[in-house]
Amino acid sequence: MRVLSGSPDTWTVQSGTSLSVGVFDGVHRGHRDLLRMAFADGGVPTVVTFDPHPVEILAHGISPRLLTTLDERIELFDETGVELVAVLNLEDVRYLEPGNFVRSVLVDRLGVSTLTVGSDFHFGRDRAGDVAFLRAFGNEHGVAVNVVDLVDVADEPISSSRIRDLVEVGDVSGAAAMLGSRFRITNTVVDGDKRGRAIGFPTANLHPIGRKCLPADGVYATMVELRGVAYPAATNVGVRPTFGGGERLVEAYILDFDENIYGEELTVEFVERLRPELKFESVDQLVSRMTEDVANTRNILSSFTG
Repeated sequence: MRVLSGSPDTWTVQSGTSLSVGVFDGVHRGHRDLLRMAFADGGVPTVVTFDPHPVEILAHGISPRLLTTLDERIELFDETGVELVAVLNLEDVRYLEPGNFVRSVLVDRLGVSTLTVGSDFHFGRDRAGDVAFLRAFGNEHGVAVNVVDLVDVADEPISSSRIRDLVEVGDVSGAAAMLGSRFRITNTVVDGDKRGRAIGFPTANLHPIGRKCLPADGVYATMVELRGVAYPAATNVGVRPTFGGGERLVEAYILDFDENIYGEELTVEFVERLRPELKFESVDQLVSRMTEDVANTRNILSSFTG
């Protein structure tokens, strides 16, 4: 898969692309349906995505939480069959009139032959471009334009913001139903205070990533991936109130595993929330509850591990 970035003026001219445009945060089920339709005509499967998030450019001081980092988004695009990703900074094109944007970026630089967008798509200066504009432009310039209705779950359209809300209240199973995959965080395992090891539950600790959202503080049944191998884990997100609190961490207790993995990359995929993070009156009470958490994790993840 090829990735273009920087100013569109530096992009190599393409031809015959089947293209879709959007942020695509999470690359959720609605996005995937749209991309399947976009790529059905046999052109080069192409996506234009935005980094940073357009809201950061249009509303200074507002930094939305994200479901995926740019690297994660690109990886998910690859899984859907995308062959060309163009990463666009809205600052480079925000003042272009809709016709100039389509002509100079999508046609002249990316060679669009088929353009597929969601029914709520707006673009160009002051968001003046919409699907009606695109259809008229396409008819005049020989670009096929497809418009896809939003995918609904529980009579509401799937959206990245709706999924973020579910993740941030801890409903990771509900979020996964809309994502089409489990919400995940990947980072390097860092040294911790080793309290978990002292009480019989050594954890692999990850720092949160920038503005990537995290599930609500609590204990989760998770699957972790290390060195290409998947393991079940009981994972705490939070600040460890029983020990007086601290920085927010993701702490994965990997079941039936005892190796030094400091400095290695670990991916945690959230399957189901077990309970909120609690402050216990004693370490013995904490250990008792963690033992129960591990048993519940084994039960929930038994279908994943056989």
